[in-house]
Amino acid sequence: MRNAKSAFNASFRQMHRLTSAAAIGLALAGAAHATECNPKEKTTGVSDKEIKLGSLMPLSGSAAAGGIGARDGAQAYFDIINDAGGIQGRKIKYTVLDDQYTPSVAQQQIRTLLQREGVFAIAGGEGTPNFLATVPFIERAGVPAIAPYAPSSELGTMKTPHVFMTAVNYITEFQIMTDYVVKNFKPKSLGLVGVQGNVGDDAKAGMEAGVKGTDIKVNYIPEVPGTADLTPIATQLRDAGADWVFLILTNADTGQLLEAMSRIGYKPQTAAWAGMDDENYIKGFGHLSQGMIIAEETAKLDSADPLVKKFVADFKAKTGRDPGKFEELGWSQAQITVKALQDSKALTRSCLMAALETMKDFETGVLPPISFGPEQRQGVNAVGLVKLEGDKTTEVMPFTSVK
Repeated sequence: MRNAKSAFNASFRQMHRLTSAAAIGLALAGAAHATECNPKEKTTGVSDKEIKLGSLMPLSGSAAAGGIGARDGAQAYFDIINDAGGIQGRKIKYTVLDDQYTPSVAQQQIRTLLQREGVFAIAGGEGTPNFLATVPFIERAGVPAIAPYAPSSELGTMKTPHVFMTAVNYITEFQIMTDYVVKNFKPKSLGLVGVQGNVGDDAKAGMEAGVKGTDIKVNYIPEVPGTADLTPIATQLRDAGADWVFLILTNADTGQLLEAMSRIGYKPQTAAWAGMDDENYIKGFGHLSQGMIIAEETAKLDSADPLVKKFVADFKAKTGRDPGKFEELGWSQAQITVKALQDSKALTRSCLMAALETMKDFETGVLPPISFGPEQRQGVNAVGLVKLEGDKTTEVMPFTSVK
């Protein structure tokens, strides 16, 4: 983003001006609580030759597209770092286990990473309910978890000090999206279908904040990922008269719900979380999603920004193919992890935590500038919006921060 003049980065700079004072205040307030780097502490997952990093992602099931893409993006970046000599003379060994987007499986797999694999840190990840299930294990073990894609109101605060978030929670995302729809389209009734639990509850809270002061009601229907027949949900939305339906489901379930809506002749306007701005989703279900308003959390892949162009070129050179949005996500997670490792005074967990806490305005090229602090665990707090037209998305609202 250095020397970039794109609207994408202009909105980043505007967002940064709004939040920098608050970030500085948090850092000053928490200075006494900064993690002390102890170079001599006993550390798991680091040898003279390698650094063990791990992650859990859905590599099978209805959420697999996101997990596979994020894994591939992170692995490509780590491979480039290893090819250049690694970190402090050590190569990164990156282990990704399949949690199937299922909390109980994630709990089993996090034990494997921490106890059997003995990873130094958790790098990235994809999926909220699965990651939330692992947080108690991460906190008890004192293992830094860096930039997991698990938007949640339960993360990004000092209640989970070992988890460093760059994904905006769904309250913020859906509040911004709802506010945009209400102001620009004057809907009469809103529907929401979301993954049951924290994901759907946060989206509902954000939508209710967005309609505050109006007569618009939010009709929320929770969904179990992988539900075989979504026709009953489509019928319930139609019968409720929702002229806009907001969606926070896996990519596969989103497409299947839209197919069910089409079968019963129900064609509301739609809005969805950031995962729908993915080429694989658009190829499969774009014809059912025209006009969809989609949250934007990372830079558009066709951006003129030089750092985005570099990412696309580097990923293609390494893998032989063009990246999608989930590869972009995984790449940025790996960038943040590598930056923290490079800035660590020693390869111990306390020194890694200290390095993360001093990260200020770090530019990945695909996320807004990232800043953490001694008592700041939410590194980004901004969302943009795009609209799906044909097989492309176009920006309709630049990145906006919610205080």
